Amino acid sequence: MKAKCRSKSGMKIELPVLDISPIGCMVDRLAWSAQPDDHILIQLEGLGFQPARVVWVEDDRAGIELEQLLHEAVLQKLKQSLARAASAAN
Repeated sequence: MKAKCRSKSGMKIELPVLDISPIGCMVDRLAWSAQPDDHILIQLEGLGFQPARVVWVEDDRAGIELEQLLHEAVLQKLKQSLARAASAAN
């Protein structure tokens, strides 16, 4: 599963989602130069863009916190999609 991210500067990037929770997600940041406290827009599978904030960056991963919690039904659907993507990669 991929997350589409847009920075305030207008940069757009698609990043693999590694984990997801009601408050946000962890992504493989590849060559993304985001820093903690950067405000972004993020689009997860089947959802529109929503405001979020980069909370942490460590090595090749970043944690993104959503401004609005994911509804439980939406979270379950995203977790299933993430699990399918992980099993397809193996």
